[in-house]
Amino acid sequence: MNILNYIKQKAKKRFTILFVSYDNKSPFKINISFAFVGIFIFLWTVTTTFAGYVVVKQFDYIKAKTEIKVMQVKLLLFTNQLNKTKSILEKLQSNDEKIRALLSLNTRKSVMEEGLAPMLGKGGPAFTQINMFSSILSGSLDKIDYADLMLQSNVLYEQHRFMSQSQEEVISHIYKQKSLFLATPCGWPCEGRISSVYGFRAHPIFGTRDFHSGIDIANVAFTPIMCTADGKIVFSGKRTGYGNVIVIDHGHSYRTVYAHLAKKLVKVGEYVVRGQLIAKMGNTGSSTGPHLHYEVHFKGKTINPKPYLTDYFSNNY
Repeated sequence: MNILNYIKQKAKKRFTILFVSYDNKSPFKINISFAFVGIFIFLWTVTTTFAGYVVVKQFDYIKAKTEIKVMQVKLLLFTNQLNKTKSILEKLQSNDEKIRALLSLNTRKSVMEEGLAPMLGKGGPAFTQINMFSSILSGSLDKIDYADLMLQSNVLYEQHRFMSQSQEEVISHIYKQKSLFLATPCGWPCEGRISSVYGFRAHPIFGTRDFHSGIDIANVAFTPIMCTADGKIVFSGKRTGYGNVIVIDHGHSYRTVYAHLAKKLVKVGEYVVRGQLIAKMGNTGSSTGPHLHYEVHFKGKTINPKPYLTDYFSNNY
């Protein structure tokens, strides 16, 4: 209680501020109470605090506005990139279908349409897509359909996933076709003329009717003989009736046989490629003159080699 009385007494006290002029004018004085000074300090503190609060809020507002502008630019760049990516994927899809058509592969178009049917539309861009750029540039972010942007992003992801799978299938198919091509007998094994065809015939030595399991290509002795497909030498030696003979396993169930050789130039276990010199034409075994007995085996059975003869040597001799 004494403290309150003391404060009241001090507040009632007054002091004088005297302003003295240097030009001989009368001094000017102001009588102010301690209470007035206290109230002035309090109001100044409140005003300063409020002004600081307003400044901070204004700063936050400017910062938020700047962040919105930055987000607008990022959104514009993202939308541009989204459209570019979509255009690239569409071109890749078109090229994929063309490649598959050339390779006689089933197109993934139906798979794409069925797999993306819930998300992909038909008939051109939606209204939100048409006004996307104008909404961004005008700053009307509330008008942008963010759900549509996410939808388009998911569509592009699905398209990319399907395209990746498709490319893997195409690459795998190309490797398989290349392997099959290299393993398939192709071309003449040597120069010459066919002196005996595949099938039943009268044996040239014994005169009996028997089945000829290959074709005979006649030419002069020591005519170069080439393998007709890539493969591994699985036999190089002599057999009754065949004389000197080479057997090549090409894989994919293909084998070729080269018989009546004068000279063998490869060994068992050696890998050879199409067009490689493997032997010289001869007259060994059951033979009436220099020629090559050439057989093609598929899945363990002999087949007619004639369909596998091409004009290979017309471009290599």
